[in-house]
Amino acid sequence: MASLIARFGWNIFWLGRYMERAEALARILDINETYARDQPEGPDWKVVLDLYADTARFLESHDKPDAASVSNFYVIDRTNPTSIAYSIAEARQNARSVRHLISTEMWTQLNMFHNRLSELTQRDIRMNNLSRVCADVKMDCQTFEGVAEGTFFRGEAWCFYQLGKYLERADQTTRILDMGYDRISAHDAEGRDSIHWSVLLRSVAGYHAFRSLHPAGSAAADIAGFLLYDREFPRAVALCVERVTARLHELETRHGHQRRKSVEDARRALAFTLETGLGQRVTPTRLHKFIDDLQISLGDVSNEIGKAYLTSI
Repeated sequence: MASLIARFGWNIFWLGRYMERAEALARILDINETYARDQPEGPDWKVVLDLYADTARFLESHDKPDAASVSNFYVIDRTNPTSIAYSIAEARQNARSVRHLISTEMWTQLNMFHNRLSELTQRDIRMNNLSRVCADVKMDCQTFEGVAEGTFFRGEAWCFYQLGKYLERADQTTRILDMGYDRISAHDAEGRDSIHWSVLLRSVAGYHAFRSLHPAGSAAADIAGFLLYDREFPRAVALCVERVTARLHELETRHGHQRRKSVEDARRALAFTLETGLGQRVTPTRLHKFIDDLQISLGDVSNEIGKAYLTSI
């Protein structure tokens, strides 16, 4: 099994991350456009650039963050390492390297997705079509995930695929929450009914799950708590952290890896941050700080997994 880790573990790990990243970015682009449908000035695309810390790099080659330039930057620009096109191209390259470890069905679905995405032009992602393109990207990512769930052998490679997927999913959920919470809390403060909370929940496919827990009414703090702490919703950060913990344990108990103190320390620090950081009174400022801390902790876990298991010696 050591040869798998040295040669292919990194590819499997990043296959999971890139597929999750592409879907999350499609969700964020879609929600940003949807939020602004009732605003005459249209979407604030700088919000997305700031969310991914891309503003300075974007402005090196674009005059201003308008709909056409930002949609091109994040959907079809393969030179942008945070774009959907880049993520899927990298996912495919990683999948090619582990072609013998993944199922034929996974490889076929990813190839078809990659080819469809490669055919998109700037004309295809105009503002009146962006939502449909994002929906197609989400569906292709979800189809790949369904194929993986049904065909990927539950061995060591599966563990690393799952680690990459859930670390990325937790990170992206925090980004979506960070982006939407200001709008929700502002509307709550104004005492007006707002559709923004439902848009946010629908962007992570969590509307019905949230409604089952809160059948009447909603508050911004409830939504934040749901996306951070619910242990039954698949995109909640707490569930993702639980899955990461389970896969690390599986590497030790089923696949013969010695427990790495550096990985365990980072995992414990992440769990501690999640359990103790937010507190009872949720404000945009406190949430932003808490999300920053979570993202640092998630990055630390990812880095330690890479150094411990996914680096050739």
